[in-house]
Amino acid sequence: MADPTGLADTRCLVVGAASGIGDAVATLLAGASAGAEFVAADLPTARWPDPRPGEHRVDIDVTDPSSVDAAVAAAGEALGRIDAVVNCAGVLGRVQPSSHETVQEFERLLAVNLTGAFILSRAVLPAMAARGYGRLVHLSSTAGKEGSAGMTGYSAAKAGVLGLVKALAREYADTGVTVNAIAPGTVETPLIAAMSERQRAEKRRLIPMGRFGLPREAAELIAFVISPQASFTTGAVFDLSGGRATY
Repeated sequence: MADPTGLADTRCLVVGAASGIGDAVATLLAGASAGAEFVAADLPTARWPDPRPGEHRVDIDVTDPSSVDAAVAAAGEALGRIDAVVNCAGVLGRVQPSSHETVQEFERLLAVNLTGAFILSRAVLPAMAARGYGRLVHLSSTAGKEGSAGMTGYSAAKAGVLGLVKALAREYADTGVTVNAIAPGTVETPLIAAMSERQRAEKRRLIPMGRFGLPREAAELIAFVISPQASFTTGAVFDLSGGRATY
C-alpha cells in the first residue's frame, strides 16, 4: 500500500503526546497509512488515551534538563535512532489582564513554552546533525506572531519560540537537519475547552473561516514538515489559523 505521508520509515519522538495536537500527531503516526515508529512522551501525571499500535511511552518534563535527557535516551534506545521530534508540550495559563498576571505565572509560561523548547532542542539536535538528517518541529502560536490580549506571558513565550526556531534553523542549515515551527490559531484542544464560552466566542470571531481548527488538521501539516519530502524548508513558520494570521 502506498504511503501518502512519506513517514513509513520515520522514527519519531512526540512530546506532549497525551492530548491535543500531540495526541493527534501520535494517532496519525500509529495509523496504517503512516506505519512510523514513535515514542510518545508527556508528564508523569498526564492522562493518556488508550495505547496506540506500536507506541512506546516515556515520562518527560521539558522544564527539567535531566528529565529531557532521560526521555531522549529512552526514545533512542526504543527506536534505534530519532529521525524527527515534534514538540507539542505547552501551557496556556489564565486569560487575564497583564496587570493581574504574576511574575511567577509569567515565568512558568516561559519555562514550559520557551525554555522547554530550548532544552529539548539542545538534547536532540547534535545527534541529528552527526547523522546528517533530522526534523525538529516546535509548536508556536498565532499569539506569538500577533499577540493576544489577556495572554501576555503566553504570547511572549510563543514569540520566543519563533526566534529560537529561526536561530537554530540557521545554525543547523548545512547539516541535513531542519527546524521549523507550526503556528496554530485556535484549535479544539483541552487548553481551549477550558476557556469560558464568552472567551471561545471571542476567539471564533477572529477566524475568517468561522470555526476552530481540528487537531487532526494540525497533525496532517506536521506530518509533511517532518517528512523527507520537506527537505528544503527550514526556519519556516507554518500557519494553521483559518485565515486569521495577517503575516
